[in-house]
This record gives sequence, structure tokens and C-alpha cells, in this order.
Amino acid sequence: MLKKLETTERRLLSKNRNLETSNISQLIHEILQQNEFKRMTRYFCELLGVSRSGYYSYLKAADSRLEREQKDLEAKDMIMKAFNRRGYKKGSRSIKMILNNEYDLKISRKKIQRIMNKYQIICPHRSSNPYKKIAKATKEHQVVSNKLNREFKQGTPGKVLLTTITYLPYNGKDMAYLSAIKDASTNELLAYHVSDRITLEIATKTIDKLMKNKKISLDSKAFIHCDQGSHYTSTKYQKLLKKHG
Repeated sequence: MLKKLETTERRLLSKNRNLETSNISQLIHEILQQNEFKRMTRYFCELLGVSRSGYYSYLKAADSRLEREQKDLEAKDMIMKAFNRRGYKKGSRSIKMILNNEYDLKISRKKIQRIMNKYQIICPHRSSNPYKKIAKATKEHQVVSNKLNREFKQGTPGKVLLTTITYLPYNGKDMAYLSAIKDASTNELLAYHVSDRITLEIATKTIDKLMKNKKISLDSKAFIHCDQGSHYTSTKYQKLLKKHG
């Protein structure tokens, strides 16, 4: 029995770390259900730093805890309905609105957050736009003057180069991205690059392919015209253009 007591002490002290008083009382209650420890209430309370009066108050409140648990389970069921509505997971703010507007239930956002934390109902965070991260990190993106001024047809092949990135959905749920460069005078596609990631590399690789294409002859005053999105205003992209003249 002493060996079992020693093992039990170590387990309780290990579990006791960072627990609330009610959880510690629950641990003591579970141990005291074993026959050999039934008369050791004082000992275990002192071992785990809980007053005996507090422990007995915990036992008396068992019915109210069960009632509260039942109400939490009922709230959880409704929260899950709103959480999974229309096939995508939602946060506490959206859940509160759905419960109020569609189920005529008024549950505070604080309670919704408590129930979600209690039952590990987690709303995944939307993945951030990598280009906004780039712009925020560097703070060096610069918009340049509009040299073209909508004069697309200048009669000089290899001078006005138009570029953009297009979204290409496929398989119903997947997305690819096409970066392309077109000659404004001839409408010829000079270079393109396809990727499953919309990172800065998709734009720089398109320039690399343009410069490696020996069949293309660019005018000495050639310039790129774009929508000045974060790809094209990045320092790395503009340095690449200057490098190739």
C-alpha cells in the first residue's frame, strides 16, 4: 500500500501543476474513490494545497456542475451548427450573427468563445497574401510614372511590353497562376511562366525567360507596362529590369 501511495503522490503532484482548484479537487475525489485511500482526505488536501472545506464545497456543488455542463453541451450543439453552416468554418463573431439571425438565439460572443475553447472548436486562420507580406517587410515598393499613357500601338515591335498575372482555376478547387509578357505592337506572346504559387518568383522568372529567348529582338528603348501590383513595384523586380536595360 505504501508503494502504491508513493506512486499516487508522484502522479498527483505531476498533474497538479498549473491546475485550477476545482480540477485539483476532482483529482482528489477520483483518488479517494479507491478503497485503500478513502480515509485520507486531509492528507491529499494538504499534499496538493487545497483546503478541506474547499474540497467539500466542490463535492456539494456536483449537481450544479452537471447542470452547467449540460447547458454547455446544448450551447455547443448550436454553435457547431453555425460553425459548419454552408460548408466552411467560422469564428465567434460570425457564429454569433448566425445564431441571432437564423436561429433566433442570443448568445454572447464571450460565451461562444468560452465554449469553443472548452471543446477545442478551432476556426482555421485564412492564409495571408504573400505579396502583402513582402510589401510590409521591405516597405521599399515604389510606383513609377506612366510612360505609355494608353498609346499601346507605337509601330515598333519589341518596345512596349505588357505584363500581368492571371488566375487559372482548375479541378474545381485548385488554382494555378500565369505570368505573361506580350508585345503591344504585334500582340505576340514573348514569354510566360506558370506556377502553383503566386510569389515574386513568378514575375522574375518570366523576365528571365524573356531575356533567354534568342528569337526575340527588343528595342533599345523597350519598357515594361503593368498594373504596378506588388510584384512589379518590388525592389528586386525593378532591379532585374534595370540589370537588363
